[in-house]
Amino acid sequence: MKILWVDDHELLCVALSEYLQTHASELSATPIDVTPVFTLARALEEVNKTPSPDLVFLDLNLDDENRGAATLEHFQAGNPSKVPVVVCTGLTPGNDQEVEILRMCMRDYAARGILLKGGAHKKMFIGLSRILGGELWIPEEVLLRFARSTPAPSASRNEHHLGLSPREWDVGRCIARGLSGKQIARELNVTEGHVRQVSCVIYDKLRVRNRVEAALRVNAELGGGSGPDKGSS
Repeated sequence: MKILWVDDHELLCVALSEYLQTHASELSATPIDVTPVFTLARALEEVNKTPSPDLVFLDLNLDDENRGAATLEHFQAGNPSKVPVVVCTGLTPGNDQEVEILRMCMRDYAARGILLKGGAHKKMFIGLSRILGGELWIPEEVLLRFARSTPAPSASRNEHHLGLSPREWDVGRCIARGLSGKQIARELNVTEGHVRQVSCVIYDKLRVRNRVEAALRVNAELGGGSGPDKGSS
């Protein structure tokens, strides 16, 4: 697997690249080759080479002109092969404005996941492993902020959203809030087995692979977003 790691903090970029290669056997079933680059211009050169990278980790603040979601927008405009991009950022889920930047990256610019530089190392390691395994990954604290900052829907809009039945929609909204199967069962007064069955139906109807992708679809619907498919692609 060929990976491009883009960060203007050169020491950090090189250190993360070396860490990824050193722990490749723990993170991925295939060998990993990581190329660290420090500017957006160089990243665009690399992503257009043949063969192109299989995955890109992109910092959002590279220089004075490329900051926030605009960095991902500029990169995706020069990414004709649609190489998957994971946002690796120092933004924090405790800041409303920064949460909206992360939401834009997922919803509008097709990010394949989020890694927080300031998060716990163990969580980042888990996220790396899931991403390298082909999953979409968003830290739980970010997902919870996505749910909390989404306006509540009116009762008349709850039914048959995204093709889900009222009961499936109830479970879907709980998934979007980051609740576990046990917590959902307790809140809806059903069994955990029922929650698992309904969750599988939801994944099938929404054409998603896991809880994170389902949560993104439901959150986009709750917010009235114009492109929920982009957030889960």
